[in-house]
Amino acid sequence: MNKKQGKASLYSKLLIMTLVPLFLLAVVIMSFSAHRFAEALHEEVKKGLQDLNATFLTMYDYLYPGEYTAVEMENEIYMLKGEHQINGDFSLIDRMKESTGVDITLFYQDARVITTLRDQSGNRIIGTMVNSVVKRDVIEKEIATFYPSVNINGTEYFAYYEPIKNSDGSMIGMLFVGKPAKEVYQSVRSSVMPIIVIGLIAMMLAGFVTLRFTKELISGIKKIELFLKKVAKGNLRDELDYEVLKRDDELGEMGKNAVHMQKALIEQVEKDALTGLYNRRYSEKKMEEIYKKGIPFSLVLCDIDFFKKVNDTYGHECGDLVLQEVSAILKRTMRGKGYAARWGGEEFLLVFEDYKKEQAIMVLQGIMEDVRNIRIEYKEEIVTVTMTFGVCEGTSEDLDVLLKEADDKLYYGKENGRNQIVE
Repeated sequence: MNKKQGKASLYSKLLIMTLVPLFLLAVVIMSFSAHRFAEALHEEVKKGLQDLNATFLTMYDYLYPGEYTAVEMENEIYMLKGEHQINGDFSLIDRMKESTGVDITLFYQDARVITTLRDQSGNRIIGTMVNSVVKRDVIEKEIATFYPSVNINGTEYFAYYEPIKNSDGSMIGMLFVGKPAKEVYQSVRSSVMPIIVIGLIAMMLAGFVTLRFTKELISGIKKIELFLKKVAKGNLRDELDYEVLKRDDELGEMGKNAVHMQKALIEQVEKDALTGLYNRRYSEKKMEEIYKKGIPFSLVLCDIDFFKKVNDTYGHECGDLVLQEVSAILKRTMRGKGYAARWGGEEFLLVFEDYKKEQAIMVLQGIMEDVRNIRIEYKEEIVTVTMTFGVCEGTSEDLDVLLKEADDKLYYGKENGRNQIVE
């Protein structure tokens, strides 16, 4: 009996001597790996928030050129960027939250002007004030600050605040981007726990698995970070590494969200929101590229005849319908021939790549006919329109000279009967 107990005791000691050191080693390795992983993820979250902050401000500069101003009237604050009123315009921040999962708030001084944050009733917490610590660090000291834990309306956030200044150095407010801490911690737990389980089951392989997993994860995060930095600097055509996009995990989702955000930015920066055509800023860039490549082209400036009369008679809603109908014709017709852009108001730019003026005129004749056939039923009335075109052929002249020539021809056509092509 004693011998059996002795054997059992020796067996237990051997098990303890063998398994305990391995178990402790696995615990140390797993604990160390988990800690480093969390630190790295926290740092990448910080960098990601900084990059998203820069992207948002860059996007605002693209969309609404000009300085930030604020007018306080009847206990309300009206904040503007250039000529655009920011108050009440949530489309941009809501789209970014949908694409990236982060919350965004624009402050006038320490008061929230627009935000994605909502209270328990689902109302946006507009007009509420930032806490005193953030106000001291960011508003009073004018220093961009990252907080690994900020309580906002009962929710803990990883938060980044950056002062917003005008070109003269005057401080107007600040921008907040934040990610709920619960989501970050959940991401840490969901990534680390499988490693710990694998380490306990296969202690001898734990170190190898951990190092490989961590390296792959950090590599993916670095690729997303680099991608966001390039987008933040205005390189909206850059591509995210396919190795990240094909991942079937949170990191892959983060990569896909970053690409969705990039596409949303392209739509905001390059396209006219009403017509879907290229905007003037981007069309000038494309025209410059065509010009520098030495590709033969024809250039057309055109606008809708008596458009002001349409607006005055039927209202701007009807005017918008006219713009959309005309734009659809231009977009459809110019496909494969060049591109169409909204130049301003009811005026459009058409650029025919590798087209002589005579070829372009033949296409314009078709566009004129299609425009004449537009029939818009609006409040029991039929609205019709025509267009006038000024066309010139690309030469060695400066682009500004060509645009002036096309504009002069358009003006001549408007002053001499409209509804015509002036070549």
